[in-house]
Amino acid sequence: MTTALDTSLLEKTQPLSDNPDELERLLKHLSQSADDNAIDRVITLYSKTIVALEQEIWKQKPTAGNIGHYHEAFKVLEQLHELKTDDTRYCFKIVIPVADRPQHLKSCLDSLLELCQAYGYGGYKDNKFNKISVLIADDSKDANNITQHKNYCTELTNNGIDTEYFGLQEQLTLVDNTNRDNDSLKRIISDSKEINEPLKFSHKGASIMRNITYLKLNQTLSQGNHNKDTLIYFIDSDQEFSINTIHSDDKHYAINYFHYLNEIFKKQDVSILTGKVVGDPPVSPSVMAGNFQQDIKNFLHAIETAEPDATCRFHQDETNRKDDAAYHDMANLFGFSNHGQAFDYHCTLKGNHTNADCFCDFSEKLGHFFYGEHPTRKTFFHYEKGFTATTPARTVYTGNYVIKPENLDHFIPFSTLKLRMAGPVLGRILNARLKDKFVSANLPMLHNRTVDSTGQSEFRAGVKNNDASTDIDLSNEFIRQFYGDVMLFSIKKITEQDGPFNTTDSHNIQSILNSTYEAIRKNYIEKHGMILQLRTQIDTDLNKKTAWWNSKPDNETNISQAIENFNTFLDNILSNFAENSYAYQQISSPETAKQYLDPMLSSILHYPDDIKNWKKYLAS
Repeated sequence: MTTALDTSLLEKTQPLSDNPDELERLLKHLSQSADDNAIDRVITLYSKTIVALEQEIWKQKPTAGNIGHYHEAFKVLEQLHELKTDDTRYCFKIVIPVADRPQHLKSCLDSLLELCQAYGYGGYKDNKFNKISVLIADDSKDANNITQHKNYCTELTNNGIDTEYFGLQEQLTLVDNTNRDNDSLKRIISDSKEINEPLKFSHKGASIMRNITYLKLNQTLSQGNHNKDTLIYFIDSDQEFSINTIHSDDKHYAINYFHYLNEIFKKQDVSILTGKVVGDPPVSPSVMAGNFQQDIKNFLHAIETAEPDATCRFHQDETNRKDDAAYHDMANLFGFSNHGQAFDYHCTLKGNHTNADCFCDFSEKLGHFFYGEHPTRKTFFHYEKGFTATTPARTVYTGNYVIKPENLDHFIPFSTLKLRMAGPVLGRILNARLKDKFVSANLPMLHNRTVDSTGQSEFRAGVKNNDASTDIDLSNEFIRQFYGDVMLFSIKKITEQDGPFNTTDSHNIQSILNSTYEAIRKNYIEKHGMILQLRTQIDTDLNKKTAWWNSKPDNETNISQAIENFNTFLDNILSNFAENSYAYQQISSPETAKQYLDPMLSSILHYPDDIKNWKKYLAS
């Protein structure tokens, strides 16, 4: 007969990992009792200790030391779960759509492995993490990249995380078979009728790729009862399972994502949950060019008054501001305040260096902007109310959302239009259909638009550049962003009128699309004028004869290169935002807009039927 368990040690603020003797005694007692109820009580009490430790970390600031201590506390929690006769926590199927991004994918998968090793969620047995698996959905065109992606799948499996590769041939076969059974689904997963080679089925776009993956997941998870125990976790390949803070340039594995997602879905009535991102913004540079130029102008004014050879003075502490969408020129459209203030640049150089060195280094970052990086307005993690607090959501961050298998009927809408803002559009529809079962939680991932080796994205739909040239063409992404905004705010109006989206009133929808187009067009034109005005001001400041960078000796090639970098940036702003640019003509001309608005109208009118046909097919 075992003695009664003394739970007082669990109510201490220090985790059991600090006292191996107490831990060993507790584990021995629980293993002898073989009582799942008793173990659950211990888990509940010990979880409170972990939350107290977590709160103390964020009350102060995270360090390698206290985060490591936090990891050890969770590993003790895993030991407690291992004593149970049945671990009823959720399994996670992590789905990563990728297109020609081997470096990004490698960093993403490495971060997942490090997360699993740090926290051990679900236990590690027979050289495998028991409750974590991965599906790589490859939309790549380059054969070398495809090979690398496959190799990474094998590598991750060998490191203990089961990883499946979902390639072009399998996707094409699945889509062919699906369209054969229901031709109308091609509006959701694309038309494969004229495609007979797998490589020609590449670069379909992230939304189509996710919808096709929904079909595969529905097949896989509908077998047996496994789907009841699995959550599907969609992430992007340019993200990592870590966060940043204002306190240092380090990234921290400070969130046990799987533990807290399990807690939320077990204890709350949630169907779909979305997280967010920290780090680089999740929007197109086409809607950040105004505020970034404000910051460049601010930087030039500040550094002009600095002694070029003096110690760099641009290492001021980051302001602990929480300004949602501060990177967005039109944040006001989304309900966020946009005060138009400039943000300071925080130098990232290490060691001894001068203001002139900072000037040169900043100039190197200007080109990164066109690939989605924002050197002056990164987003930082804020702890807020912990990791289990949820709020009603209205946007899906398609690079960070979790869905129950029975909710795969909520496909990414209007995917074949290939517009940006697919997540916010889906979010508005989910908000109307699921109400408070669609939530947001403070579980962000670190977003890295560019890779360190080049300062560019490996592949970015809608962004073109010639490797032998510094010219960058944003026109396709700019157009997709603009009409994505038109679609979003049209859907917002429709859902506000019709709730769960049942309307088929062609005249009404046409009217909504036209009026929304005019409103968004007006907003873009206003910001467009500001962008060109700021460009002229920066050009004037850069070429000011009294500026020290224009009076340095000619043999200082680093300064000359920096000035050239600034001029290249300004040239790219002009080519992408001038009134005669292709993108600007496509969004500002009502006559040209018809070729975009007509397919949008057709897609919206067909959407109710698409929902019915999709649900029917998934259930078949």
